[in-house]
Amino acid sequence: MSNPHPTRRSVLRWAAALGLVTVTGCPPSFGDGGGVIVFKRSGRGLRISNAAKKHNANRLYKTMAAAAADLPHPGDTSQVVQVTLSASLAAQLFTPGKLIVDLRRDL
Repeated sequence: MSNPHPTRRSVLRWAAALGLVTVTGCPPSFGDGGGVIVFKRSGRGLRISNAAKKHNANRLYKTMAAAAADLPHPGDTSQVVQVTLSASLAAQLFTPGKLIVDLRRDL
């Protein structure tokens, strides 16, 4: 029997693939009618703490404001970036009223 919940690795694979499609300018062709833009924090190209690296790798946000407000510590310099997820995966992760998904606990 398969696990009904997506794994963190599968979510990150989807996010990477969809980010590549978004960057290259190809229109997304999802089976369920399009993609949903969500946000995450990224320390790419920056010197950030190990706490910030772990925090950034495991959290997705429904709004940019939620991503900007959720710092792992006051000195964090990570940037907020967009990620495109399929509509079905976004609906599964972001249940009504949920702004932050921690992939370590919520899957």
